[in-house]
Amino acid sequence: MPAARDPENWVWIDFENTPHVLFLEPIWRALCAAGWSVRGTAKPQAQTLDLAQARGLAVTKVGGGGYRTRAEKIAGGLARAWALGRWVRAEGRPQLLVSSSRTASLAAWTLGIPAVGLVDYEHAENRAVALACRSVWFPDVLQHAWLPRYARRVARFYPGLKENLYLDAWSPDRDAERAKLGVGATDYLVLARPPADTAHYATPKSDTLFYATLAALKERPEVWVVVMPRNSEQGEVVKGRVNGPRIQVLDRTVTGPALVGAADLVLGGGGTMNREAAVLGVPVWSTFAGPTPHIDAVLSNEGRLQWIRTVEDAARAAAGPLPVRHVPRKPFPGLAPIMADVERSLE
Repeated sequence: MPAARDPENWVWIDFENTPHVLFLEPIWRALCAAGWSVRGTAKPQAQTLDLAQARGLAVTKVGGGGYRTRAEKIAGGLARAWALGRWVRAEGRPQLLVSSSRTASLAAWTLGIPAVGLVDYEHAENRAVALACRSVWFPDVLQHAWLPRYARRVARFYPGLKENLYLDAWSPDRDAERAKLGVGATDYLVLARPPADTAHYATPKSDTLFYATLAALKERPEVWVVVMPRNSEQGEVVKGRVNGPRIQVLDRTVTGPALVGAADLVLGGGGTMNREAAVLGVPVWSTFAGPTPHIDAVLSNEGRLQWIRTVEDAARAAAGPLPVRHVPRKPFPGLAPIMADVERSLE
């Protein structure tokens, strides 16, 4: 067992959104196993706090979340960066920040704290991450893709997707999860994740396509739909727009990969759950209508992801043969080079 290090020499990990919890958790645990003290902060965005608690990660709530307008997001982001800086000054200076967080990166840059970042969507606004971080890690499928110049300058690449960092060691119990949901062996389970309606790349078209596909799927007698909303407000919207005896809208925080592994198809408005499905071998229909992520384009070329670009696409897909599961897209040793870089940064 590694010797405990001086608790004054600690590492800061920040969770700015729900997916950050799962793909940063292996780094958190590896640091603890190496004897480092890790202290975490989290933004009350979507299910971030609840998921961190469910995974046994002690975090401090800092800032607000769920902003919708551009002005609210800018003001809320600056306010959270300031609040994080105040939290850090109270805790004492960390050795390193590890995050995918714009606000934590801004706070770290202001305070002169070294940082390592992880990013996987080339069209997201990540100037603050690139500004603060000595290295920003991307999945290797982005190695030859377009990246902003500020990101390319500090880019490093690891094998696999960010979802491989935690799913390669994951063993979901498909039968047990389906039993919890009351889904029979012959039912075709669709796990539906609505689009992120507060993201800066959100677009109403994604919503239109998502609900058109959901409405068409629910007409098939063999289909059972479980909708996993991003927050309680979105859950109420789903209930108001789509209902039926074979549609469940979850009203509790769950660990997404367990449900993804139980599904026969993921209908997603974009993001992490689509890629979790690809890693686990579950077919994906994506209604994401923002700037096309290069990773999703790769998954589409591999036959793992099907685009729903129009309402007509939704009707055709739902009326045709339903897809079957694929061979999983794993394993990839992506955690090793990231951890080596983190350890070098702590020397």
